[in-house]
Amino acid sequence: MRHRVRRAALLLAATSLLGTPGALGAQDSAATSAIVSRALEHESSGRNREAIAAWRSALSAGVVIPAALGLERIFSLLAQEDSLLTMFDSLVPRYPRELQLRAAHLRTLMTLGRYAQADAQFRAWRDLAPRDVAPYREYARVLLFNNRAASADTVLRQATEALGSSRALVLETAQMRSALGLWKEAAESWREAMRDEAYYESATVFSLSPAPPESRDAVRAELSVAGAPLGARQALALLEVQWGAPREGWRVLASLPPTDTTVAVWRQFADEVLRVRAWGAAMDALAAIDRARPDGETALQGASVALAADDPAEALRLAREAAGRLDSARVRSDVLPLELDALARLGRAAEAEAVLGRAAPALGPDGVRPFARFIAWGWIRAGDVAKARAALRDAPLAAEDAVSGWLALYDGDLAGARAALRNTDAPGQDAVSALALLNRTREERSPAIGGAFLALARGDSAQAATRFERAATELSDAAPLLLALAARIETARRAEDRAMALWQRVVAEYADAPEAAEGDLEWARGLRRRGDVRGARERLEHLILTYPTSALVPQARRELDGLRVGAAT
Repeated sequence: MRHRVRRAALLLAATSLLGTPGALGAQDSAATSAIVSRALEHESSGRNREAIAAWRSALSAGVVIPAALGLERIFSLLAQEDSLLTMFDSLVPRYPRELQLRAAHLRTLMTLGRYAQADAQFRAWRDLAPRDVAPYREYARVLLFNNRAASADTVLRQATEALGSSRALVLETAQMRSALGLWKEAAESWREAMRDEAYYESATVFSLSPAPPESRDAVRAELSVAGAPLGARQALALLEVQWGAPREGWRVLASLPPTDTTVAVWRQFADEVLRVRAWGAAMDALAAIDRARPDGETALQGASVALAADDPAEALRLAREAAGRLDSARVRSDVLPLELDALARLGRAAEAEAVLGRAAPALGPDGVRPFARFIAWGWIRAGDVAKARAALRDAPLAAEDAVSGWLALYDGDLAGARAALRNTDAPGQDAVSALALLNRTREERSPAIGGAFLALARGDSAQAATRFERAATELSDAAPLLLALAARIETARRAEDRAMALWQRVVAEYADAPEAAEGDLEWARGLRRRGDVRGARERLEHLILTYPTSALVPQARRELDGLRVGAAT
């Protein structure tokens, strides 16, 4: 099948050149088509010797361009490009203005490393038609393909001088500038290339994505100047995705007027960020598409993505938008789980119960039972363990279910929580903290830990921080982690003095713990916020020297450099 497809493509390309004046095709199209068909059959089947003979027969029959290109393909595949030189030496003088013949000759000479001969052939072609852009364009492309960007630059400069403008060579100029690392100039050229050909945005992204961080602002500026074509903004958005800032990419597109073309661009962007699992940017794009062109399927997809982005409020909004546009069966099967999940994550358990109650007559008892898990999650998020257990009364969970794990944790049953949560995909920072703690300690019970996490679930961060600090005296094997948890909560509460004191304890009392490097970093940040630049510098230097293998060292170096720059200015 693959051979047939390739043969069909080759045949279409070759026969399209037959019988046209520029292609030097033979007059007897039936006879020449048979010769070409035979040559293509051999080539696509990998019978190279037979294909060479057939293409030579086609050449003798007057099928010059298809035969020359066919022989170029085969001898290139065999790495025997030198076998083509005699043919080109014969054909080029006979047909000196044939673009495809000239370009193939230049490709062959460059591949063989015969740069002086290639340059001579270019000059001869150029001198034949001094006002024709083709010699400059083809030679520049061959040079760029062979990683000779500086030589391509010379050719393009000659073209500008000879033709009075580089407009016809803007694509080659863009490629050349990218290859030379002239990122600002390259972005300018790509922007201009996209004025006429918007589909160059993929080539632009490919070409500019290697730009180093220090050059990216210049690229951004060139692609977003006033009056830049839509393709330039689309390319910039995709570049931001490549550079690890997908939400910045969305901001580039978000302000566009919601025309049909814009919505199509938003959809392409959404597909790309979904591919790289950038849930936040995908959620924003899908929400914008839904506002511009309301559609149940789009809203439904947006709700699902919003949950993946851990934005239950937006997920709830989109789920309810979808519910108003889809039939009742789809609402029950697809929308209801998303709506309940969002309500559960928001801690709006009573509202989730009411939503499920309205759907219960259509679902029946067996249909309602699987959703009890969401209701329990809602009560857990609200910190009401008793109601969570009541919600699960008619729907007992497996021991390894996340809901069972959280209930066990709130009860202080660390062993039960450890078993249930170990392989569970539980969202949110609280889950990350819980799993880290359960993996650190070997204790099987701790009511103090249960109370701390329950306070956190109820939104009582002050009580949670106090309980985590107290629990550090009870669970000695997890003490630095518990102090770090307390310090993070205090930082979030803007209780700066309390947080600093806790980080200092971590560094002073648990210098060998994994949290000690974080303690140094956060201590330095606190000192910097207080205006103590010298103290902050000392803490960052201590981190870098004491914990050289820590993943926080690169961040510490960046912040230390920032302090030095600030001191210099």
